[in-house]
Amino acid sequence: MVSFIILHYKNISDTIELLDSIKKLNYKDVSIIIVDNNSLLSNEEEILKKYTEDIIKLDSNLGFAKANNIGCSYAILKYNPDFLIVSNNDIVINDVNIINKIYKNYYTSKFDILGPKINTTNGSSANPFYVYKTSDEVLKQIKKTKRLIIIYKSFILRNLLNLYFKIKYLFLPKKVALNGDVKQFNVALHCCFIVFSKNYYKKYKHIFYNDTFLYHEECFIYQRIIKDNLISLYDPDIS
Repeated sequence: MVSFIILHYKNISDTIELLDSIKKLNYKDVSIIIVDNNSLLSNEEEILKKYTEDIIKLDSNLGFAKANNIGCSYAILKYNPDFLIVSNNDIVINDVNIINKIYKNYYTSKFDILGPKINTTNGSSANPFYVYKTSDEVLKQIKKTKRLIIIYKSFILRNLLNLYFKIKYLFLPKKVALNGDVKQFNVALHCCFIVFSKNYYKKYKHIFYNDTFLYHEECFIYQRIIKDNLISLYDPDIS
């Protein structure tokens, strides 16, 4: 049994496209939990009920971590799955054998966390994902962010900074982050589509660090990998 936890917010067509791709997988023992961040209309909910009865409607937008944690806890209590597959709704799964490959990887590596190759429409990617790995890097980014907050509070400074960035990036070569080509262990993984084994979810009260709203969840997951000697796996053969 695997449980998909899908975080939904506003874009019903994206969610339906993901659900259709899940239905095409070469695996039957699947549960689907949709967590709605307070955006579903009643007619949209009826459409989603054709795919699953497990729809969690939140009273407010809780962001990424809290909402997904609620969905994961629900899946664990109801289904006790071998794997939690947490996915943003703007994902389409084009590898129909993805679940069989997840099991195969687990049998050989006993991973805690797994991430696939992620193909985007503009050719960029996210896995393996770059995170700040030292306290010095984190402190440096905090200082930078504090300066930016001061700048963005001023209408004049904010617009001057935005103009500077526009001019700067006109002349810089465009960087395209490419998917890694080889299987790698103990790397950071992007949370837009990520697989957690039962090994992992039995260790923690919350799947994700519960105090973020959006962004940087990968950093907290990676710190768990380091601190608790978890096995993370990036497999480019899973797409």
